[in-house]
Amino acid sequence: MRYLEEGEAGPAPADEGTGAPPQRASRLAADARFVRLRRRFAVQSVLLVTVFLGWYMAYLVLSVYARGLMAVPVYGAVNVGLLLGVGQFATTFLLAWLFVWYSEHRLDPLAEEIRADAEQARAAALAREGRVVRP
Repeated sequence: MRYLEEGEAGPAPADEGTGAPPQRASRLAADARFVRLRRRFAVQSVLLVTVFLGWYMAYLVLSVYARGLMAVPVYGAVNVGLLLGVGQFATTFLLAWLFVWYSEHRLDPLAEEIRADAEQARAAALAREGRVVRP
């Protein structure tokens, strides 16, 4: 294996797995739909993580500083603390379901549209070069 010397340029990088030049990737990254997709994903992720961690921290703070409230009996041996603890599991599943639902309805259709356009552009570029286009 030969290492590059300082100031020596290596081969131009290609997109992993596709052999596509980096210009195609930068064109895709500049696409308004791709920017919108990334923003939606970031907002969704930050929002859900913030809600989850906020609810979890509230439960911890109540467990430490509001022992009287957490010990209030609700039904028999079931108290507020136990209900809130079980509620942690329920809200975790609820937030996971919301993540999947939002992704399926708002992210996946946009990603599929971008993917289809990118595949069409790639097929057109290969056809112009006279290369065989595989489905």
